[in-house]
Amino acid sequence: MNITVTPSELSGAVTPPPSKSQAHRLLIAAALAHGESVITNVAFSQDIEATIRCLEELGAGFAVKGSTVTVRGMGANAMSPLRRMAYPHLDCGESGSTLRFLIPIALAVRGGGIFTGRGRLMERPLKPYFDLFDEKGIFYEQKDGVLTVSGMLTPGEYRLPGDVSSQFFTGLLFALPLLNGPSAIVPTPPLESEGYIQMTLQAMAQFGVELPVTLSLPPQYHPQGNQTYQAADVAVEGDWSQGGFWYAAMYLSDMHVDVRGLNYHSTQGDRVMADYFDQFFMFQESFDVSGCPDLAPPLAVMAALRGMGPTRLANAARLRMKESDRLTSITAVLSALGADIQEGPDSLTIQGKERLAGGVKVDSFNDHRIAMMAAIAATRCEKPVTITGAQCVAKSYPNFWEELERLGGKIQREYELSLAPIGPDNWKQAALLTTDKARLNPLDQQWVTSNAFSLLQAAYDPAWTCRLILSDGKPVGFAFFGLWEERGSVPLLCRYMIDVDCQGRGLGRQALPLVLDEMYALYGPREIYLTVEPGNTRAVRLYEGFGFRPTGEFDCTEAVYVRPAPSGNSDHKEL
Repeated sequence: MNITVTPSELSGAVTPPPSKSQAHRLLIAAALAHGESVITNVAFSQDIEATIRCLEELGAGFAVKGSTVTVRGMGANAMSPLRRMAYPHLDCGESGSTLRFLIPIALAVRGGGIFTGRGRLMERPLKPYFDLFDEKGIFYEQKDGVLTVSGMLTPGEYRLPGDVSSQFFTGLLFALPLLNGPSAIVPTPPLESEGYIQMTLQAMAQFGVELPVTLSLPPQYHPQGNQTYQAADVAVEGDWSQGGFWYAAMYLSDMHVDVRGLNYHSTQGDRVMADYFDQFFMFQESFDVSGCPDLAPPLAVMAALRGMGPTRLANAARLRMKESDRLTSITAVLSALGADIQEGPDSLTIQGKERLAGGVKVDSFNDHRIAMMAAIAATRCEKPVTITGAQCVAKSYPNFWEELERLGGKIQREYELSLAPIGPDNWKQAALLTTDKARLNPLDQQWVTSNAFSLLQAAYDPAWTCRLILSDGKPVGFAFFGLWEERGSVPLLCRYMIDVDCQGRGLGRQALPLVLDEMYALYGPREIYLTVEPGNTRAVRLYEGFGFRPTGEFDCTEAVYVRPAPSGNSDHKEL
């Protein structure tokens, strides 16, 4: 999906989604625990879905209702019978947190695991673990995008570099208390992103696992063995990482955007955004992002449109190991928009301007934070900006585009749509299209039942045809059509359904021309009929926009519409 953002003034109150970083940790602790836990205020991004999926493979159970997750813990301990089971296959999607957190946990709970992922995930560094595995005699093999680990974690000393990622620390912090003896985690300086480690320790404490920390510099962590996680009921805080983009919007809108719902006493390291925001008004020129690398994209937008300069984002080497090389991708996107930005080995130097030119198409690099950065910057450009691959925001903030629109952002969606035949092998994909528990507005069972017969008929009856509608390769709807024998075998568009999550986003309007072209290819350039409930004003407007006109007749309770046969070359433009 491509998104075009037209410059506009943003205003209004916005509450960032629940913290993805904290949700990962609370879900893991609950999954390891004895008993049933309830976690409220969970936002279901692709990364969180990956963690839940993998924890289910490890042995936990999950029930989801709205934003509440009930977790049946696996009761992990030093003598867990789960270790006698086959190695789990853990699909981590594109979530670096899921992969790095669960490698030691899989070793502790199941004696190993087989890990896969998508995008750049399996290319991201895992050397700190591999060095430890070499030392501890744990087997690992990474081949063709698949990582296999096998062996038993043993109590002892674990030395980790503190300047790569705190995610390696978190994985060991969760796993080592489950062993049958004490251990020590010793960071080799410098220790970065300590806030994320504090978030991990807080989550462990909420589920009954205490972990002594020395006061040395850097601090050392001493997990005591033979501990068990205990069930707890907890709530997820608002996400400071995502809130950073709305702070950037607040800065660019001269305080007309109000960011709400964040805990200023949070253990999240990115809570420093509030301090950095104030420092932008106090002419601070250098910002250390070693402990908050996810804030670099929104800070870069603020610096690019600061109206003064230069601004330096320092100690940013770890940005090269994210979903994209963010030092390069930030530079590429903001430069294309007209910013004056220089990339260093571990820094960005940005000369501020009052406004950026825009008027270009920029790549999101399949990186959710780069897409959101480009969107916020585009609101202050002279000309519209198109962001390719904009669906990547679903990785962490699925409703980001809707929130931007609600604040006054002007966006236009363009989907990469295609059709696929429906047959015996995939008709259920369409019938159950909107019953996924993670969807925002799942349709009810009556909808599924009423359409299942149509889909079965299309799958097996050659007189009827059904096409699955795909957006960026993902099923989002279907069209069902055939010859209306009662009217002399004229083509009838019998069902045209789009996933309710996509309503109001223009997807249905962009998919209909594909459906019409498919019908013309099958039946020739003939008139096409459809029936529609007159009260379904959204559908009526859509069909009328593509040349369907009421015949004045009714089929049962539905009005009959007809689209005349095309004359010459028709591109289905709305009238």
